[in-house]
Amino acid sequence: MNRHQKIAWFNLIVITVTIVAASAGIAVEFHIRGYSTLGLFFLVPLVLLQYTPRLFRKPQSPGGVVCDERDELILARAASRAWMAFWWFFVGLCFLLWFVIGPRNSVPTMVLPLMALAGALVHKIACSVAILIQYGRTGEGGRS
Repeated sequence: MNRHQKIAWFNLIVITVTIVAASAGIAVEFHIRGYSTLGLFFLVPLVLLQYTPRLFRKPQSPGGVVCDERDELILARAASRAWMAFWWFFVGLCFLLWFVIGPRNSVPTMVLPLMALAGALVHKIACSVAILIQYGRTGEGGRS
């Protein structure tokens, strides 16, 4: 498994654990108090996503190969698919919000940053999944 696959798996695990923990925390607090403000504090583990390049270091030897043309092509395709997924999700979410709230009402201010955060998570998930699919599911790197 190469560096990019490790980063993709790490991203998916961190996002999944964060979503599960935040959902459980929000459900418990909502059941106890009737509303939830605790959910935003569960998003702190997402800070780990910023440190993935440092956690999975490049080879230390000067002659070590970091990535080749195939790896760069896979990363470019994954980024393209991720941005496509982000825009479809974001536009769909905007239309859904418009249908739910209606054209005559206003959008609560708390919804807008949550939409941006959800879009960023969709982008990261789509990019990680696209990387893993393109490398293959066998765990042998380039050989599938």
